Amino acid sequence: MFKAVLLLSLAALALGQRNNWWQNAIGTSSNVDTVHGFTVQYDDEHDIVIFVNPDDCYIVEARSDRQWDSIIRNMDDLHAFTEAVYSQIQAKTGLSHMSHSDASSAYHSRLETWECARKDVTKVAYMPASN
Repeated sequence: MFKAVLLLSLAALALGQRNNWWQNAIGTSSNVDTVHGFTVQYDDEHDIVIFVNPDDCYIVEARSDRQWDSIIRNMDDLHAFTEAVYSQIQAKTGLSHMSHSDASSAYHSRLETWECARKDVTKVAYMPASN
């Protein structure tokens, strides 16, 4: 019994040391930014950026991997992007409502499925400026 408790304690300690182990377990990327009450998450594998708050889930398609990876890595570009998308959300321009099944079919992302559950899902038509 003592060995089992010790083994489970060590396993919990090891998992606790990993960054975002739960998000990695469900196949997601970590949070990349926060803006005006939204948590911003980048799912590189499924090419989407998700803006999530307690009630809403906004999805931006991130199709050009090279361009989006450089935005995510550069904090100035990232903050400019998140502010621009937030402004677009506030202005209600380029937004289209999606059902949960449409979003799941379009993106096949466990992050989207997990984060957008029981929230209104909206696609944001946003294209970053070319570098």
